[in-house]
Amino acid sequence: MNTEPDELDILIAGVGGQGNLLASEIISWASVKEGFRIHVADIFGAAQRGGAVTSHIRVGNAVHNPVMPRGSAHILLGFEPVECLRAAGFLRPDCTAIINTRMIIPSSVSLGQASYPALEEITAVLRKLVNRIVTLDAAALATKAGDALIVNVVMVGALAGSGLTQIRKETFIEAIRNLVPKGTEQNNLNAFNLGFEAVQIQMKKTLIEPHAS
Repeated sequence: MNTEPDELDILIAGVGGQGNLLASEIISWASVKEGFRIHVADIFGAAQRGGAVTSHIRVGNAVHNPVMPRGSAHILLGFEPVECLRAAGFLRPDCTAIINTRMIIPSSVSLGQASYPALEEITAVLRKLVNRIVTLDAAALATKAGDALIVNVVMVGALAGSGLTQIRKETFIEAIRNLVPKGTEQNNLNAFNLGFEAVQIQMKKTLIEPHAS
């Protein structure tokens, strides 16, 4: 069992239908399995599917409120690029942002009523706000794992691969086996491992670099 952190704030930002809540549950289950104290708050936007969904996951013995204060997230797990921008106010300057690059275009953009910024614009803004950014096409990895809908578990794997939590890889795997729907365990484990490896490869190639001050 690892040593419990005083405080580790993980913010998941995405849209309804991406499986944010299952990802939150997996991380929470694994944290409890490690013996850590945890507070979780899931916040929904106007629409269950397609609306903004954020999960505040707060781990540690110094945490007493499930909703993190603004400017306190150590890790951003961004399921959708624009939702990362919406969450910007919660990020610490030393935050690490792990971002799925696959965009979900809202209907307002499809109808010509709004515009969607380029991925390069989004990451450029975030680089001014956080210490490190790692990007991956979690949707492509989910498809490779056998199910295009399990982007959430790819992102959990990316979190595990970053080494930013004190949760062991095998504990995440145990959580996945216990929480995903029966019969989908192998695809979900494939997705976890692909996300884990994608981040590990980037780290080994030193592609996760702090931004210039």
